[in-house]
Amino acid sequence: MPPLAVLCHHGPVPVTFLAHQAPVLPMKRRWPGLDGVALVAGSMVPDLAVTTLRTTPRYLAGVPLWWEGHTLADQWNWCLPVGLVLTLLLRRLVLPALAPYLPDAGGFHLQDLRHVGRVRYRWWVIVGSLLIGSVSHVVIDGFTHPTGWAVGVVPGLDRGVASVLQVVASVALSIVALWQMWLTGRDRSICVWNGVEPTPPVRPVAETAVRAVAVLLTLAAAAWASTQTERGSTIVVMTWFALSLVGAVVLAGAVRVGSGVAGRSPARPFRPVRPTRRCVPGARSG
Repeated sequence: MPPLAVLCHHGPVPVTFLAHQAPVLPMKRRWPGLDGVALVAGSMVPDLAVTTLRTTPRYLAGVPLWWEGHTLADQWNWCLPVGLVLTLLLRRLVLPALAPYLPDAGGFHLQDLRHVGRVRYRWWVIVGSLLIGSVSHVVIDGFTHPTGWAVGVVPGLDRGVASVLQVVASVALSIVALWQMWLTGRDRSICVWNGVEPTPPVRPVAETAVRAVAVLLTLAAAAWASTQTERGSTIVVMTWFALSLVGAVVLAGAVRVGSGVAGRSPARPFRPVRPTRRCVPGARSG
């Protein structure tokens, strides 16, 4: 039986994005009072710790610089602090500034994400939502990695079965996540949760230029990550994602400065609006 501390992995990760959001997206739809941004950030942040592995030095003044992200201790030492920073940046800067530049994607209504900064949550709701997301990540990995904590503990779950489950779960959970995203967009749930009426897709200022810069920043992140191949393919992929996040923060800051912060709606306590025909397209009147 593996020790409880060994909940990490160094092999290929399942689809960190989409697959790991499949458990938390329905939670937000079922319990709207949860912090959706924190749920999603928490479900991603364990794998971001991979970017710290095999760096030099391993310790600085006795403080570890390598983080597993998947241990019980790292739920507090890594996932919580990094998740709080990521949640703050996504809610207050990245999504409000850059979501208008996303394609609305039809029924998905991705541009509704620009409204997520309009409400604030109690600190314990944010912390709880983050930990729900990160623990759900670790639970899934335990069953879908050859080195997962459940391998050899759960009857019939060996390394071979876990490897098969990794592929199956990556595909199946990604489909579930996409379905949940579509349901959220169809119902305009983000508008409901943030107390705004849904509007048609917007045409932001300098749309082409901002999208071009976003692509260039993503390619630059990929180029830098490719220099880390000696640290392993998983680290390369997660380094690419982490650097892309940094690029998104920088770009969002530039967009915010360029457009000005005047007119931005102040944050308010979470209080969803009552769904109306305009908030829920296709809803029938009583």
